[in-house]
Amino acid sequence: MPPETLKYVLQPVYYNNDSKHFNIFNSNEGVMKILLPTDGSVYSENAARITKKIGNEDTEFIVLHVLADKGMGMKSWQKEGADYILSSIENILVELGFDSSKIQKVVEEGNAPVQIVDVANRYKVDLIVMGNQGKSGLKKILGSVTSKVLEISDRLVLVVPPNYTLSQTDKTSVLAQVLQ
Repeated sequence: MPPETLKYVLQPVYYNNDSKHFNIFNSNEGVMKILLPTDGSVYSENAARITKKIGNEDTEFIVLHVLADKGMGMKSWQKEGADYILSSIENILVELGFDSSKIQKVVEEGNAPVQIVDVANRYKVDLIVMGNQGKSGLKKILGSVTSKVLEISDRLVLVVPPNYTLSQTDKTSVLAQVLQ
């Protein structure tokens, strides 16, 4: 893997033994904000499920779906499809116990990696959590969107492998693995 693709962002990471959750605090607000870019795939849903062990009851989520910019504006059927995709991730987060009033759904048009980084910066998120497909080759391993986000973002990015589950024994090391 080329070194320029890997980024390490050092931020305070706190583990609360009482709630069994990690907390990554934005120094200005004290509340963790997580960006969940979604394409409607099971990989995005898996990434959403991982947040159960990272977030807490105060965590704010920005769930993002990016439509390819065709230069003709967003069609009503595209908006309906995007709303469905965003609602499915919102439902997963609510099922995990997160407060629906702390979940913002955002639809953007354009280049997916650029829009993901733009939204992360605009909302001042602490963490971007993305699923990947696990094929061969760097861009295929991470996905071309994920690879580009890692390249251009200065935010912490957690890439969740396909079929990854967070067991009781490894939940304390999920972010430690990312920060190594």
